[in-house]
Amino acid sequence: MTSFQKLITCSEGQKDAHGFPAWNNIFLPSDSNAFYFVDNRLPEHVLRNLVFHISRKPRQLITHIQRIYHCYYANLSEQLFAALVDFLVVLDRRGTKISRRMIIGTRSKLSREQYKSLQAFMVNEMDISALAGNQYSIFTKGLIGTQDLVQQAASASTKQAYDPLNLARDYIEYSQLAEARDVLEKAIVNEPHRLELHQSLLELYKSTQDVSGLKKMVDIFADLNIAMPDDWNELMTLFMSSSNEQ
Repeated sequence: MTSFQKLITCSEGQKDAHGFPAWNNIFLPSDSNAFYFVDNRLPEHVLRNLVFHISRKPRQLITHIQRIYHCYYANLSEQLFAALVDFLVVLDRRGTKISRRMIIGTRSKLSREQYKSLQAFMVNEMDISALAGNQYSIFTKGLIGTQDLVQQAASASTKQAYDPLNLARDYIEYSQLAEARDVLEKAIVNEPHRLELHQSLLELYKSTQDVSGLKKMVDIFADLNIAMPDDWNELMTLFMSSSNEQ
């Protein structure tokens, strides 16, 4: 059974000292298919997937909202604070009303220090440079502020935070096998000494029976004079023997 409940609400008096509204219902999860969760259970990989997508497309605000909702619903205070900080960073002093609604709405799941930090941000001209995140933040101090810096942060997070091997594994986890193959093939050409890249690509070729992909990479190795680990010849032999048996 699908349970519909208010995303974020708060009822804590009339107004606070800074004019924040006392009661604020943002929206229901049932307002959008993007917030359907069955039987009140959220898959364990959801948060990691949301963070990954935000790092690649920081301006996709619906993903930020999903991340905030997930952390709020799962009672993850530190992760919730990081999600709010990243959301405010990407808004870059825009969206004052939704920023306030998110901060007030999530207050009950934040620590006093976290709430005061976000509240101070809102009343101090939304100075992003003074907004410190935590270990779960994507956009850390020094990579935030202007639109160009957010773009730089997104690019850096893709290149640095996600090693090609980890990126390929993320693709595989979500059944994006072609993307995983492309990442591994390019990574091996750039870093042929990394045996774990070879192993992951060979496992992918084997599981998908991608003989053409294997042959293509062998040809590339020959053209670039890259030494192949023995595992490549072993898989080629396996494919050939299977073909002969058929």
